[in-house]
Amino acid sequence: MAENEPLDESDSESRPADAGFEHRPIGDGPQFDLTVEPPEFWGTPREKPLCMIALGGNAIKPPDADGTFAEQMAALERTAAQIVGVMKAGYKVVLTHGNGPQVGSLLLQQEQANPPAQPLEACGAMSQGQIGYMLAQQMYRQLEQRWKHVPVACLLTQTVIDPDDPALEEPTKPVGPFVDEERATAMDDQGMTVKKVRETGDRDYRRVVASPEPKGIVEEVPVKRLIDQRDLVICGGGGGVPVARDRGEIDGYEAVVDKDRLTQTIGHTLDADYLLVLTDEDGVYLDYGTDDERRIGEITATELRKHLDAGEFPEGSMGPKVEAACQFVESGSRRERRAVIASLDNAVTALEEGNGTVVTEA
Repeated sequence: MAENEPLDESDSESRPADAGFEHRPIGDGPQFDLTVEPPEFWGTPREKPLCMIALGGNAIKPPDADGTFAEQMAALERTAAQIVGVMKAGYKVVLTHGNGPQVGSLLLQQEQANPPAQPLEACGAMSQGQIGYMLAQQMYRQLEQRWKHVPVACLLTQTVIDPDDPALEEPTKPVGPFVDEERATAMDDQGMTVKKVRETGDRDYRRVVASPEPKGIVEEVPVKRLIDQRDLVICGGGGGVPVARDRGEIDGYEAVVDKDRLTQTIGHTLDADYLLVLTDEDGVYLDYGTDDERRIGEITATELRKHLDAGEFPEGSMGPKVEAACQFVESGSRRERRAVIASLDNAVTALEEGNGTVVTEA
């Protein structure tokens, strides 16, 4: 079959029900049976190290900003400049991003408007398109201003989850804007789950939703083929749209997958060399928020996991980032993998000089 020739299944919706087409389930795993195999990533030589970069939602919308288009584009201009710095330093980049503030705002707009409200997974897909557009625009601009023209590929991503994941019954993932206690009470009365997520005395509450574990992505092969040919791919936005399979059909779920955990999952699939998690903090801290707080420099995944298991890092903030870093380093590869958690402004020095928390295998 020629590479550009459509698969036999692609026109199944246009066939009459009695055309003799046999429905074949695609199975439980995230891979499709495609005629073109993806490039081999495991253990193959590379001209450039492959770096997975996870951007927090606040790299797109600062916590106390109103979230206007202009504000988000301004934030992404700064973000894109840092990513260009990483690419200029000699790294091939797969970029993921959060969407907590954006998808939460979309949900509020949906619930307050007259047209029929769209479900959470649809809002997640909308935010992928919105943020992907803004991020691609700023990456093009900053690449051409600071370095050279580089093609940017942005791919809508569906994340495979386990429909029996217990996390679907226990909301933990904050989405949407920070609100005060009065607004939080009103949201609770509307059937939303709202929790206090910080202690500032001003708008300390956010809506929380279910956050299941990612098992893979539906678009695994396209991502592999794109990054094999390019230096920059944007995917997994907001943790991807959570989906699961039943009798071979894909269905969306009312949940938000943590983007750091998904970034680790994609990074393992691509056998990436580095996982760089960019946050508001300049690293991971022990006893955070106390007089005894101290930043962790270089640490093994084994030692960092001990702190994680002891409850040192909250589930709604640093916990998923630390878990993703440990999993990435522990998951096994012939490459010397490293995970780095650092601030956006320190992206390049975090990779090159260890200016952040660096997680190693041993």
